[in-house]
Amino acid sequence: MFGKRRSESGSVSIFLIGVLAMIFAFVALFIDYARIAAMKAQSERLVRAAVRSVMSSYDPELQERYGLFAHGSTSGDQIMAGVLNSTMDKGDRSDRFDLLPLQLDTSSLKMERMLGEYDIFNREVSEEMKYKAPIDFSLELVSRFKPLSESMKEASDTVDVLGKLQKLYDKREEALDQMLAAQRKAGQSLKEAPDLIMKPAGGAIPDQSLGSSEVVTAADIAAQYEDYVDKVNQDANRGEDEKEQYSSEIREYNRSSGKVISRLQGIQSSAAKSHAKELQNALEYWEEARSSNDKMKEVIAEAGNRGGTEGYDQVGSAIIPGAAPEASGSDPAAIHGIRDGIDQLLLSDSLLQELNDVIQTQKQDYSAFNNQLSTLLSSLAESSGVQGSSGRMKNEVIRGVSAADRYVHDYAVSGSGNKLDRVAGQLQEHRGSDKERKEKEKQSKAKLSEAAGILESINKLDQKVKQHNEEYQELQQYYDDSLTFNKEDAGSEYKGTDLDHDPYDAGKSAMKQTDSVYGSMAGMMSGIKDELFQNEYAALYFTHFDLGLLKDAAASPGSRLGDAVADEMSVSHQELEYIVYGFHNPVGNVSAAYAEIFAARLAVRTMEGLVKNSKLGNPLLVLAAALLYGVEMAMADMVKLCREGSVELSSYVKIQMTYRDYLRLFLLIHSDNEKKMSRMLALIRLNTGINPAERATYASGEVRIGMRLWFLPGVIQMAGYAGGSPDNVEGNRYYVTKKADFAY
Repeated sequence: MFGKRRSESGSVSIFLIGVLAMIFAFVALFIDYARIAAMKAQSERLVRAAVRSVMSSYDPELQERYGLFAHGSTSGDQIMAGVLNSTMDKGDRSDRFDLLPLQLDTSSLKMERMLGEYDIFNREVSEEMKYKAPIDFSLELVSRFKPLSESMKEASDTVDVLGKLQKLYDKREEALDQMLAAQRKAGQSLKEAPDLIMKPAGGAIPDQSLGSSEVVTAADIAAQYEDYVDKVNQDANRGEDEKEQYSSEIREYNRSSGKVISRLQGIQSSAAKSHAKELQNALEYWEEARSSNDKMKEVIAEAGNRGGTEGYDQVGSAIIPGAAPEASGSDPAAIHGIRDGIDQLLLSDSLLQELNDVIQTQKQDYSAFNNQLSTLLSSLAESSGVQGSSGRMKNEVIRGVSAADRYVHDYAVSGSGNKLDRVAGQLQEHRGSDKERKEKEKQSKAKLSEAAGILESINKLDQKVKQHNEEYQELQQYYDDSLTFNKEDAGSEYKGTDLDHDPYDAGKSAMKQTDSVYGSMAGMMSGIKDELFQNEYAALYFTHFDLGLLKDAAASPGSRLGDAVADEMSVSHQELEYIVYGFHNPVGNVSAAYAEIFAARLAVRTMEGLVKNSKLGNPLLVLAAALLYGVEMAMADMVKLCREGSVELSSYVKIQMTYRDYLRLFLLIHSDNEKKMSRMLALIRLNTGINPAERATYASGEVRIGMRLWFLPGVIQMAGYAGGSPDNVEGNRYYVTKKADFAY
């Protein structure tokens, strides 16, 4: 009995030991699991801290000078290793109990997303400017141009349609002048005919004795022919022993008559060629004039339907919180009214047909005279013999001189009866303002030539700025490197612009530029775009040229610029101009900026000129006067801008515009974002010596950390695999891999 109890007691003890072992194993397993969980959390904190420490080593020059963040020159791997090692170093105390004896196994670091990449650079720029750019753009640019939007739209439409009509009008009038000149030239070919036939003209030709006067006209031939025949017969009927009495008179008559007939034949031949050629030319010039007139009708029909001007309406209707109240004294209706009178520039179809009828009449009149002249020459040809008729000859001379007089009176000799003079009078009736207009065009051309003088002065600096060429070559190399790094094609570069010497071309170019400005503003307002951030960033962080250096040249166009200006042509003094235009030479960017500002001023001032001269009547005269006003005022504006640093936007909008403000506008219309970013990156590299293509903005760190397990590593490994964990157990150590990423 006792033995049986002892056996049962042993069984219970074994059971309890087993239960206790299971409890201990279960508890031990959860102890290691708790340590593993703590290890993972600690490892994640470690890798994050290490990567943050790496990225805290940003380049201070890039940040302070350009507001950009990129990793500095210190090795990221070194920083990361230092942070990890210092964090895991527990010291040398022997009595320390380490619950989590972590040990670094491996670590790696990847530095990516270089600042020189367009996407990265654009993102940092957008982040830097996301609050400032929209506000500055709206308040400092859009709000200033909004009051002028309607007037500038009307001015642009008016300059466009009148500019086209002016070209066609002058082409038409030149063709009409050429037509009339050809008709006059044809008429002049017969101017000498009446006097060669009979001088003075009369209704009768009395007989004359042979040799009584010199034979110089056809009438003289007819007058002396009867006596000529008589004397020829007398000499022919003389006796054998008698000498010829009238041989010398007869020979002189034949010689003189032949000379007169030859001259008449020459006039007829020359006139035939002249009329065939010149009247055909006249018809062709008439056709050219008619075609130009028809094209003018098409231009007038299409007036007001020009595309590309929607930006004016969008800017004009924009609501800008915080903007100053609008104030504009301009008169869009007055400008629009100018176009209401453009029909007066056309020639009526009836007048054009009348001009054509005159050409046809001249052809018919010439043909009639030429036939009469041929009959006369046929009659005169009989004067060399004795079988002719004196009476017939006299009648043909009288009819011939009458026909010649009529033709010359109608087409060759000036007077009230000259048909071509009447045509000239008709043409002059609709050219009443042309003389005044031409004078204003002449003055405008002279002023534009003066304005172009400062560009010549700037370009002449080429020889004085050679010391800067190496710097620009280096900048171009950095620019090309940036394009290559971003796999961007260089494509076609901006070629620059010169001031047009033709006022109409200059006005058209100026208005086209204004169309682009308002269109770009409207595009930006429709949704904040990366381009806006880039433009405003460029204007904020990059220097621009001191326009005051050009004040003497602006006041005295064509004068030579001094060495002081040449010294300021380095890259560091015209960074913003370079970003806008991209010329890799010392003078190109400043010259282009000056030309575009002049065009901007010309556009605004021409709008004012249209208002001030709208009462002149003839639309082309109004345009010519407006352009002259625009050129003169734009020149004065450039002098003021150079001297004072700012100029009123318009006499109707008293808001000051600076040189920098205009460059901000030009950044809008020269919309080539990739090239602009490469230019900015090239400037940053030139100014700091830092290559953005080699500076990372993103770090990805990875560490592998191990910890010795206290209990049952095999069970842990089995449990880990069973749970699909990526970690692993090697021997009695548990290894965990953690990653962390950080971007500026």
